[in-house]
Amino acid sequence: MDADPVQAVGARREAVGQYAGALLFSLSLGVTLVAFPLFVIDLGRSSTAAGVLIGLSAAVQVVTRWGLGSVMRVVSNSDIITAAAVLMGLGVGVLVFESTLAVLVASAVLQGVARAFFWTGNQVQIVRSARSTARSIATLNMVATVGMLIGPALGGVIAQTSYRAAFAVSAVVALIGVIPTVTLSRPPPFARVGGHSYLRLLRHRGVRVGVWASVAIGAWRGLLGSYVPIGLDAAGSSETLIGAVVAIANGAAAVSGYLAVDMEGSKVAPGVARWGAVTLVATVFVGFDLPVAAITAALVAGGVAIGLLQVLAITAVSEAVQTELQGDAVTIAGVARGLTLSGAPLGVAALLVMGLGPAVLVVTTVLVGPAAAFCWTRPARREAGA
Repeated sequence: MDADPVQAVGARREAVGQYAGALLFSLSLGVTLVAFPLFVIDLGRSSTAAGVLIGLSAAVQVVTRWGLGSVMRVVSNSDIITAAAVLMGLGVGVLVFESTLAVLVASAVLQGVARAFFWTGNQVQIVRSARSTARSIATLNMVATVGMLIGPALGGVIAQTSYRAAFAVSAVVALIGVIPTVTLSRPPPFARVGGHSYLRLLRHRGVRVGVWASVAIGAWRGLLGSYVPIGLDAAGSSETLIGAVVAIANGAAAVSGYLAVDMEGSKVAPGVARWGAVTLVATVFVGFDLPVAAITAALVAGGVAIGLLQVLAITAVSEAVQTELQGDAVTIAGVARGLTLSGAPLGVAALLVMGLGPAVLVVTTVLVGPAAAFCWTRPARREAGA
């Protein structure tokens, strides 16, 4: 009984430390996302080169996520969070001093690794804590969104004066983010147990539910950062309005995650199906010749749905497996999200001969539809491998 207040204070201190670190990392990332591609072009390189470097970073993030399940059987997942802040600081800080092609490539790679470490490490830290998974994931997403809204604005202001100054600020903020990690508990690395291969994990219905939710999340976010602005522009929106609409959609996703805090156990799969269907319907509006108000309303609805899916995905995979496999389960959900984050824009690009609206419709149906369709099915009485 006497230990409970002490444990509560410790849990509160850890939560504050984790969210403070997430805010600092997201601020650093937000500054970099604006400054890095503009810096590459300012050096005299083509926009294609900038796109390739950004794509490289995204690819590295996916590959890194794929191997993190094994890494977390060697080191604590909280060490992964610390490493994320360090790698982000180094990856951006090097641009203050050098700007050769090799340095640009190295920076893109380090940024990709850092982002993979950040998301997987923080999600696993929450899953392994005594805190509510749903509420804590929602708070993490909210904090990260705040950083990603402030960071780009700050980066744009500083970059107008000096790109290297923007990178210096980004690097310092990332490295300061190491400090809150000392408040985190250091759970031991996951034990080596059987059944951790991704194919075997997918035998668990909860893991499949989380993966389908993550596929939908990645698709929506990939389109929001690529063809949504193009669709709004075609509808006659100004750059200012486009930025505001995207920000509102992101804000809706951050806030709505809290609506999922009571969805646990048997409520998770139907929740994924329901909100996957909303995401599907909302996203297919993008690209068609519709009034800006209609597209905006659809994006807000999609943002609300995605905010719920982001929480439900991690809840589903963490509930589906034994404790020692939770790191692998969270990792496979992250891999699925990362693949469709880049795959959705590529799919639309390949189908643009059909027109933007039909291309988005096809890609959204293929990538988001399964979350709505496959998660309605009732679970078997006994799961394979359970």
